[in-house]
Amino acid sequence: MAPGLPIACHRSVGSLSGFRSEHRNSIALTEWAGAVGDLGILLPFAFALVIFNGFPPERLLFLWGLTYIVTGWYYRVPVSVQPLKAMAVIAIASGFGVSELASTALFYGVLMISLSVTGVIRILQRIFSMSLIRGIQLGLGFILFHTSVTMVTTNGLLLGGASVNLPLNLLLTLLTIVIIALLQSRRDLPAALMVIIVSIIIVYIYGTHIMPFKDSEGLLQFTLPQLGFLGPALVVLMIPQLPLTLGNAVYAASDACCTFWPDRSARTTPTRLGLSIGISNVAIGLGGGFPICHGAGGIAAHARFGGRTGGTTMLLGGILLLCAVIRPLTDLLFAIPIPVLGALLIFTSWKLMVLVRDLTGAPEIITASLVGLLSYITRNLTIALLAGFLIERGLRLAHNRFNIFRGENA
Repeated sequence: MAPGLPIACHRSVGSLSGFRSEHRNSIALTEWAGAVGDLGILLPFAFALVIFNGFPPERLLFLWGLTYIVTGWYYRVPVSVQPLKAMAVIAIASGFGVSELASTALFYGVLMISLSVTGVIRILQRIFSMSLIRGIQLGLGFILFHTSVTMVTTNGLLLGGASVNLPLNLLLTLLTIVIIALLQSRRDLPAALMVIIVSIIIVYIYGTHIMPFKDSEGLLQFTLPQLGFLGPALVVLMIPQLPLTLGNAVYAASDACCTFWPDRSARTTPTRLGLSIGISNVAIGLGGGFPICHGAGGIAAHARFGGRTGGTTMLLGGILLLCAVIRPLTDLLFAIPIPVLGALLIFTSWKLMVLVRDLTGAPEIITASLVGLLSYITRNLTIALLAGFLIERGLRLAHNRFNIFRGENA
């Protein structure tokens, strides 16, 4: 088992000079389908941040939309933009305010920029082996699947709906999965996009209640960082999030891009991904928004539904910008039924879980499986990674001393 993270795609620095002309972004129908694949992750977090932390929905959508457009333009592959998951869960549970979380975005951005420009990200990459990366992706797949089931079983037909009709939600989720699976057998059909559009039309035809949001507070609110909040932000929000960002949004995201689009991923190096996370969060923090990352789960979602170029993320960014600027469209975006979001999330979770099939040796498979299970059981990536490091080194020591994996490439 090699300790470093192998690179699955060709990344010649010299080739970057011709990268712009050779790898153009596209807005084909498959890119539109790939664009909406990530909504099953993005919308539930956005909704919770609006309800529990007081963010204006149009501000979240506007800032994330801009970030999506710039990210797609630069990377030329569907690199996702998602709210920081661990930080979002803690923030929602703790009830932090908008200004505190915007300050945290700026602090976190500075931290990621520092790790990137100093080369610390490259140093840390050496201890993230492929088995650990696949384990993180497996664990995230388990967590996303559980999230989808929880979302479907605890909500009404729409986000914020008062009543829960469990049999109806489960039936509609299963039906959506079957429909998308059947439509995806036709590569020329944007399955997810078609299902979302039809579901929104049905919601409005039947007059299903959509939770209204309060009046607009502006797309941007220039926010100076609250330096006094740096200590609590570091201890409560940033340190629990950092291992997840490095493991999932930097190393696993880089690997996912190489796996899904090996001929187009020259720019998605861990250093560049870390730097773009940092720069984006500094801008988002100054604009009064919530911090983001480039999650491997979102990348898998874009890939699962047909995304291949940066046009996928630019299209989604444009959709988010329109929904932010045209207020009725903000409510429209949240009119996507819960069963549809749940089905999209289930497809995404599967896309992540099956990546573990790339591992061949018993030590790698054991390590990845245990890291995945610990990630799911503890919901703490730091614990799972630390355990994974120990398990991996223990298996390597056992192989070197006792040759217990005879015939395996350890």
